[in-house]
Amino acid sequence: MSYEPVTFETVKFGVLNPLSDTSSDRLNSQAHGYATGYAQGIRAAEAVARTQREVLARAAAVGQSARDEEHAAAIAALHAAAAALHACTVPVLEQASTVMVESALLLAEKIVGAELSNHRFGAKAALDRAMDGVDAPTVRQVRMNPKDLELLGLETLPGTDIALIPDPSLIRGDALTAFDEGFLDARIATALERAQIALRRAGT
Repeated sequence: MSYEPVTFETVKFGVLNPLSDTSSDRLNSQAHGYATGYAQGIRAAEAVARTQREVLARAAAVGQSARDEEHAAAIAALHAAAAALHACTVPVLEQASTVMVESALLLAEKIVGAELSNHRFGAKAALDRAMDGVDAPTVRQVRMNPKDLELLGLETLPGTDIALIPDPSLIRGDALTAFDEGFLDARIATALERAQIALRRAGT
């Protein structure tokens, strides 16, 4: 009995997980490295930009605060200047207004006095003032200076039965209108006095 020698062929196994030194692994490593570096760069850039924005925001806030303070100071200065000007000018204007009122009244008295120096004109004007704006049937009498009535030559108001009564207490050019309830004062002096009071009240 003979035996033939048995020979075995060498089995070759494929490399399942060889150590990374292939071109594909190098590419993967490079890509990973690039991605990591890119992400770090982006984060660093964002951090720098955020820091710059915060610095600019703080600078803008400081600038705005400074401008607000300057505006407030300018407005306060304007108010103070206006108050000072008002304090200086108002008394002068009030004094000037008072002087003008007094001057106007004095001038009015002069003008009225000059007009009434014409006694006929003064007597006629007194009678007109006595009946101006009143309801004639309600008038009982008109009192006037006797010389004015003598100059007019009237005993009653023309066209009515209203009596014209001489009153020596009235100066020439004055008149009083009598009603059942009282009198209408048509005297020049009292009219000027009322005007003076009204003007002084308007000036205060």
